[in-house]
Amino acid sequence: MSKPAQVESGYDTDEEFTEFIGELAREGAPQPFAIVEEYGERDYARVAGYGLAYDDRADVNSVEGDFRLVSDSVERALMTFEISTGDAEVRQLHVVWLNGSSFTDQVE
Repeated sequence: MSKPAQVESGYDTDEEFTEFIGELAREGAPQPFAIVEEYGERDYARVAGYGLAYDDRADVNSVEGDFRLVSDSVERALMTFEISTGDAEVRQLHVVWLNGSSFTDQVE
């Protein structure tokens, strides 16, 4: 659990305090991502899991709900999914960073 932010002086208005706690929450927010399996030569893809990347770890859940992983990093989580996929047709796995309504595909 992170240490509470210290406030030297109080906030004069509810709006100022609301702005402060909003910034505080955004600064420490984990980054959402998906692990996507690519089949064949870009023939087909499916989302294998969704996760949250923190500064010191990554938490991932399979879409089936039968596999949960806590890893040191997103890269290690991806390696674990590569090892455990067991499907010879999976050509490559991708980390897709989810940022609101847009995304970036980072092939690992």
